[in-house]
Amino acid sequence: MSERLADPLAAIEPRPHWTVDQLPWGELESSRIASDETMFFLLASASFVETMADLYTENLLEHYAGDQEVMSWLSDHWQPEELQHGVALKRYVQTVWPDFDWELAYRGFFAEYARLCNAEQLEVTRTQELVARCMVETGTSSYYTMLRDVCEEPLLKRIAHNIRNDEIGHYKYFYRYFKQYAEREDVSRWAIVQALWTRIREIDAEDGLIAYKHAFQVRHPDIPFDSSHYEQFRKTLNTITRAHFPFEMAVRMTLKPLDLPPPVERWSVPLVVSGARYFLKH
Repeated sequence: MSERLADPLAAIEPRPHWTVDQLPWGELESSRIASDETMFFLLASASFVETMADLYTENLLEHYAGDQEVMSWLSDHWQPEELQHGVALKRYVQTVWPDFDWELAYRGFFAEYARLCNAEQLEVTRTQELVARCMVETGTSSYYTMLRDVCEEPLLKRIAHNIRNDEIGHYKYFYRYFKQYAEREDVSRWAIVQALWTRIREIDAEDGLIAYKHAFQVRHPDIPFDSSHYEQFRKTLNTITRAHFPFEMAVRMTLKPLDLPPPVERWSVPLVVSGARYFLKH
């Protein structure tokens, strides 16, 4: 059965939020995952990127200066939840792989990636940036859905499920603010397509390579890193993605900001899903 996303236009209901300390850490079954090198790099890389939320938020607050509603949500909800994702993943990595010097690897990642993560990377209009944010949340919610479904360790499955739900909630807020700004700025559908395409082209963005590189260098200090290590990792990840990625959910979330007529959306979804699956095979 395909997994469908609730309509982002639906009311966003307040919900009690999970905390890292409430997770049943004593039930973690390290033996079920400790030997999985691919999972190590997936989790370590994700923990680095999520921990960068302070910098991402700073850029977005500057971009939306003067809009108190958006700024308050970013600083009071989005940022703390993103940082919590980083804390949970960091603790998980450190617990399962205690010999890995997470702090050292993260410092290297931050020093390199922070130079690329600046306000100049944001879209020109606020509407287009909100479209880009929707695309980012589509990617993260799909990633954690896949991680939840592919992993066998129960605590990781629970963490991935919690983060996945948060990311879908973030998508809903960004989508709501997008609708508000789309009415104010009168941005064309073509401009929205351009913003979506820019983010789609960044699926293999540098943050993934940089995160992997610094995790690799610390985990394997005796092996000189080169791009072939990352290329092999990507091939393995593509195999996992083909089998477990929630394609239909991701496509529906991607197309939502275009506000396509229902008949067009109905034939577009399976077409785009087929295209995405084909792309991953080649």
